[in-house]
Amino acid sequence: MKIVLQTMPEMPEGICVGTLDGFPLIYVGRTAHVDGRALPHGEIAEALIDAVDYAAARVLGGEWSKPLALVTGLNARTCNRDRIRQWGLPPWVLVLLGRAAAHQHARALGHILQGVAMIYGDVGPFSDEEKRHRHGEITDPLAYAAHLSETANSMVAFARREREKAAAARGSVTSA
Repeated sequence: MKIVLQTMPEMPEGICVGTLDGFPLIYVGRTAHVDGRALPHGEIAEALIDAVDYAAARVLGGEWSKPLALVTGLNARTCNRDRIRQWGLPPWVLVLLGRAAAHQHARALGHILQGVAMIYGDVGPFSDEEKRHRHGEITDPLAYAAHLSETANSMVAFARREREKAAAARGSVTSA
């Protein structure tokens, strides 16, 4: 039995999170269905944890449970492999993982997802009052993330230029 989390067409009922042995895997509430048949979680648990492990590792790295909790806002225990094996995950989390894992730069996207989640958690509209007071409220987290992205881009460009200058200086000294 193999589950692949991937982007799927919308369904009239439920959420399609990917495929199970090539057939659409559709969740209605927290119950998985394939070909119109409801599947007990225990029947697909091992295949689901394998699929989550593959997708989450592509996006968030090998130790993905805490980053997944950060990105989704779920309790960290909910995102542990043992808990997923026992209870599964909400279908929207499976959709998120499937979409992110399919991205050409899945790992980079994973870092950005974590950064945006930190903005929401630390200074965004969903943070607590003390954090908003300490950092100042950010009314537009998307604009703030774009600003941070521009800042990061210029910092990386600076580092690359400086590295090239240092390499060029070493090259000119060794050739003399």
